[in-house]
Amino acid sequence: MGRPPSNGGPAFRFTQNEVAEMEAILHEHNNAMPARDVLEVLAEKFSESPDRKGKITVQMKQVWNWFQNKRFAIRSKSRKTPGNLNITAMPRDDSAPVRNMSQPIAAPTLAAPGSVPATAEVAPENSVMEFEAKSARDGAWYDVANFLSHRYLESSDPEVLVQFAAFGPQEDEWVNVRRNVRTRSLPCLSSECVAVLPGDLILCFQERNEQALYFDARVRDSERRRHDVRGCRCRFLVRYDHDQSEEIVPLRKICRRPETDYRLQQLHAVGDSAHVDQQKSVMDPKKAETTDVQPGNSTIIPFSGPVQY
Repeated sequence: MGRPPSNGGPAFRFTQNEVAEMEAILHEHNNAMPARDVLEVLAEKFSESPDRKGKITVQMKQVWNWFQNKRFAIRSKSRKTPGNLNITAMPRDDSAPVRNMSQPIAAPTLAAPGSVPATAEVAPENSVMEFEAKSARDGAWYDVANFLSHRYLESSDPEVLVQFAAFGPQEDEWVNVRRNVRTRSLPCLSSECVAVLPGDLILCFQERNEQALYFDARVRDSERRRHDVRGCRCRFLVRYDHDQSEEIVPLRKICRRPETDYRLQQLHAVGDSAHVDQQKSVMDPKKAETTDVQPGNSTIIPFSGPVQY
């Protein structure tokens, strides 16, 4: 799988005391994202701590990303029905040259990057679809709180004015719909590592000295390890799209794309079928004598890449 890249220094990490304080705040907010001013106060407080003052300035985005990553981990344990996306009425923006279009764009419901958005009029009344958008400021992906407006520029694809979750109006940004808006990536349960394969596009949490953000990456290779009480112990070699750097990461840093759901459905179907066959063999003594399936055996799934036992 190669070796982790050397970037001239250790990756940014929050201290145990900082993590404990943020976990307490997250608990107070019932696992909801705190307001921006709370995040700014935390970043300033951490920067002024004896261990960091004059050495490292903690940015608000780093605090925001910790909360986002922690909420991903919490939600992945109980993820079945995603929360509602707050879709507001979107006024037309006429401040830029536009071409006359007969079909307005409102809240885009994208099945995959590059797909054509649908209008809000045809979206379900109680839509539970969530979105993420790529910021032009740093090239990272953030959860979308609202789509505020839309426009059709004469020289490019349609754009939407995005309000990013937990960020104020000053961070609102016009985003290209076709390239930089998509359905939200999914945090991985420990049992879902089987759905992450070499060649996959993923959203990966990259930690560096100056920032810790979610970027697009490609899975280059995988090292499958037996799970233990701590969950998935597999490792993945990824290459980030924005800087072409490579890194070995655990599953907890990976969010897979919704298009990979079919793999889990296939594996569940195989597992259910094996369970039915096993039950039949137990009930049929003659079949039980000839079968190799024994109670407690697990289904072995072939992986691409090296496997360690």
